[in-house]
This record gives sequence, structure tokens and C-alpha cells, in this order.
Amino acid sequence: MQFKALHKTVYKLYSYARTQECLDAHRQHHEERVRLWQAHKAEGLNDEACQRLSGISRASYYRSKRALAALDRGVTPPSKARKRQNKRRWGEAEKQLVLTIRRANPPYGKEKIAIIINRDHGRAISVSTVGRILKHLAEKGLIQRSPSALRAKRKRTFKGRHAQPWTYKDYKDIKIGERVQIDHMTVTRNGLVCKHFQAWDRRSKFIHAQVYSNAKSSSAKRFLQEFIEKSPFTVISIQVDGGSEFMAEFEDACAELSIPLIVLPPKKPTYNGGVERGNRTFQEEFYFQPNLLADTIGAMRYELSKAVNKYNSYRPHRALNGLTPLAYLQNALKEPSPESQAA
Repeated sequence: MQFKALHKTVYKLYSYARTQECLDAHRQHHEERVRLWQAHKAEGLNDEACQRLSGISRASYYRSKRALAALDRGVTPPSKARKRQNKRRWGEAEKQLVLTIRRANPPYGKEKIAIIINRDHGRAISVSTVGRILKHLAEKGLIQRSPSALRAKRKRTFKGRHAQPWTYKDYKDIKIGERVQIDHMTVTRNGLVCKHFQAWDRRSKFIHAQVYSNAKSSSAKRFLQEFIEKSPFTVISIQVDGGSEFMAEFEDACAELSIPLIVLPPKKPTYNGGVERGNRTFQEEFYFQPNLLADTIGAMRYELSKAVNKYNSYRPHRALNGLTPLAYLQNALKEPSPESQAA
């Protein structure tokens, strides 16, 4: 047998006990004020001295006396709630619009939904209003929080020829294409085990992703070549963890392309936090979606290409002031570099 709620008498008893507890605290507060004032009065002090020593004004003393007299007559203190409550500033149209966007993109929060509504639907709606609508929808059971599960990875010590150890550099000074973070994760969906490789640019948040049937260094090399071909910017350097998939052929490919390969120290996945967060984003917004029916590597690559395009050209980014990665790159690559201006 499963009880989903207690008997109603339990709630009535709690309500009564809670009310009495609040009344006792209210009475003690006023009794303490009256006691202090009367104790100083008993010593023959005037009102000014009583006020200075007790920290209570004469008006407060008489107000507390009236409150105690009212309690003795059985009169409960008035509520301190506002007489006029703020009215809801959104209607059914806004509710349905937020619900439609959220159901189409379950992991999106209030910031992204507000940007999409202002950008694509031409309606002025604030982020806080979208948050209130989402809260209302969650209370009604119309939306649910997206599941998220991160797997702990075992880091290995990198032993290569071309790779160089990680050194600190202020992220504010990193250029587009510099220290592009690359990582891979294993995803199982529809009985298919995929090795998801992903590259993430620190400045533009641009992502390129691809799936393979294995996580060998040959697959990592193929991913690197595809990323360089499809990247809208020049890859200056690459940053990876100590996984074996980034050794051997991958390291040789970086050497042939004259791309510096920077390797993180052991047990420091936070240094690759951007691509790790990108992995979680694709778990929530792509692999965990119930309408993903791909069960072959080819079909998964086709669906993933659409998700990557949506991420780069549709999904707004808070760190980019609501722009998409491609929109940010379009604006950034138009601007002349400081080196060209100096020349």
C-alpha cells in the first residue's frame, strides 16, 4: 500500500499549532518591549531616559501595550501581506508560445527562449516573465526538466613527440581558432554505440561534431581533417586531454599540418571545460531527445549534422550577448585585426 498524502486532520492540527506558535512569538516580542519600558519607569526615570536606555520609543511602548490587550481579547494580529498584489503580465498567447518553444527545445532556459521570442516572433517579453511562465508550466506538469548524466573519464599521461604540455594563458587574450578544445564521449542510443568527437572554439563558441564507430587515433585524425575543412576560421592550435585517441596518428596529423598540440595535465578536465559543457549540451539537446530514431552510423551522422547546424546558426548564446556562433564569427571576421591596422 502506498500513501500519497496524510490524513486531513494532520494538516488541520499542524495549521493550528503553527498559528499558536506564531502568536506566541508575537506576544513574546511585545511583552519584552513592555517589560523593559516598565522596569525603567519603576526606577523613577522619565520617558526620555526610558527611551534612551531601552531603545524603544514612547509610541512603540504604547503600541505594544495595545497589541497585548488585543491578544488578551482574542484578536489576532493583522496580516502583513500587501493589500494589492501584482497582477500577472502574461496571457494565454505568451504561455502557448513559451510552451511551444520549450517543447521543441527541452533544454532551453528562460534566457534563450526570451531571445527567440524577441528575435523570431517580434514580441517584447522579458527574461523574468519567461521564467515565471516556465515555473507555471512546471507546476502544471506541462514541462519537465531535461535529464543530464555526465560520465567520469579516466585520464592518461600523454607521451608524444609533437605535443607540448599545457601552460597557462589568459582566456581574454585567446584569438579565434587558438587552443580549440577537442574531446570525445561515448553515447549509446537506439542500441547503437557512437563515439562522439567534438571541437569547440573558445572565442566564438563554434562547435563541430562527428560520430564514429570507434575512438581510435585514426578516427580522431579523420575528425581533425574534417574540422579543418569545415571550420570558418583558421585553426591556430589545438588543446586535448591525455586520451590515447589523441596520440599516434592524430599527433602526426597535427605535426604535418604545423598545428601546435597542447595537452592538459592529468586529472584537469576543467581546463577543457568548454568542450565538456558542449558534450553535455549535445547529450541534452540531441541524444536524449525522444524523436531521435537513428540506429546506424550513417543515419546518426545525418541527424547530428542538423543538430550542429542548429547549434551554430539558431541557438542563442548568453556569452555572445544572444548571438549565434556563426553570427558572432560573421561580425568578428569582418573587423580588421590590430596587426593589419598597425601595418
